[in-house]
Amino acid sequence: MKHFEPTIVAFCCTFCADNAGLGARSKKSVNTSPVRVIKLPCVGKIDAIHVLKAFAAGADGVFVAGGPFGQCRFMEGLTTAQKKMEYTKKLLRELGIEPERLETFALSQEEGKQYNEAAEEMAKRIRALGPSKLKKTKKAA
Repeated sequence: MKHFEPTIVAFCCTFCADNAGLGARSKKSVNTSPVRVIKLPCVGKIDAIHVLKAFAAGADGVFVAGGPFGQCRFMEGLTTAQKKMEYTKKLLRELGIEPERLETFALSQEEGKQYNEAAEEMAKRIRALGPSKLKKTKKAA
């Protein structure tokens, strides 16, 4: 079987998680999998449709990363996002897509190492699951 390198989309808070990712990327210690970062003013604004569109566009996995509780500029952004992502996991299951392909992480702006660990954890998980079923369907069409 050909080596599978997953495509992962990361929805990141501009003020917290994206800054952690920028720090990690500037040190050239980024994980080996391609992570496409989409910056959001607050991850609390993410909705199921954004995640579903990422999968439809070819993502094998998605993670949402925002500031830990108490560090969010908008008070409860990650808490709100986590609730929405639990609902989104139910939708994924109903669509026949493994809910393990979606995760949320709490990352402050100083946590570049933890950002890399989160991205690598997702890459490892997605490699074990294999390519997204949507990706297979898209290629067959």
